[in-house]
Amino acid sequence: MKIYQVMWLAITTIIALILILDFSFQVELQVNLKPIRDIQNLFLEGKIIGAKIYSNRTYQVMENGLYLPRVKPGERIELYFESKGLLKRTKSIRFFVEPDTEDRDEDGYPDFLMLDSKDSERFRNWFIWIAIDTFKNNTPLWNKDERDCAGLVRYCAREALRKHDSLWFERSKYTGPVFEDVEKYNYPNIPVIGMKLFRIKKGKFQDSFDFSTFAVARILYENSMKFVTKEVTFAKPGDIMVFFHPEDFEFPYHLMIYVGNLGISDHQGWVLYHTGPIGAGTGELRFVRYTELTKLDPSWAVSDKNKYFLGFFRFKFLP
Repeated sequence: MKIYQVMWLAITTIIALILILDFSFQVELQVNLKPIRDIQNLFLEGKIIGAKIYSNRTYQVMENGLYLPRVKPGERIELYFESKGLLKRTKSIRFFVEPDTEDRDEDGYPDFLMLDSKDSERFRNWFIWIAIDTFKNNTPLWNKDERDCAGLVRYCAREALRKHDSLWFERSKYTGPVFEDVEKYNYPNIPVIGMKLFRIKKGKFQDSFDFSTFAVARILYENSMKFVTKEVTFAKPGDIMVFFHPEDFEFPYHLMIYVGNLGISDHQGWVLYHTGPIGAGTGELRFVRYTELTKLDPSWAVSDKNKYFLGFFRFKFLP
């Protein structure tokens, strides 16, 4: 008889413990977030007792709440809490981290789209080497319908902002060096503007209708870029050289990617560009030293004395 009493006591104790685990389950978190401009650490104040946690991102349980490191503007966060007992009490918390869409410098790009120095370097590295790889390998990802000078810039910008996973390498046939991806956001899932990376209107940011997936050379440089310099000494690899030939009624604006010296030469570097249509042909990609442009035509001289050279420009989302 005593054996059965002991067994019964053990069973009831286990059941009691299980019920305690279920009924001690408590999740109370305050999710009162302001829109953010930059990647930042967030802390949700509250209590988490007796819960297993599942999430779509990294987290750390603290004594008085939940710590979420490096949260991005526009990030969707999912938290699922489950009791440790048999009854499986649960609670879900889902929220969207609003990006700060203020445009304080009134350049047309909301401030949250500005990349910091690390992300900017990542973008430039991918942008330059995707352009070089396109010149070398004729990538299948570059749409044949946009193969001109502006189309090259648009293509390289989009691809530089992507996540470069195994599928991307398989589809792009990319063979160049590999860098860290831009962390803050990635094409085509950019907060607020989605796939529409390029501005098509002047003025302060109003809404996503100011942006498009397509922009010709003039619209691209006037709305998506900012003037930097006419001196190559102050330009950075990944900046865009802009030329204007008013006598060419069909294609008066021309864009070239300033590649720089790639750290392998003493001179100030190369440029890579698509010629646009030549005669009845579709044109071609060219990769030359910027000093050799004058040999092709004096109007391509990279000089403040050249009236056709408008200068080096830079995407507005870069510092």
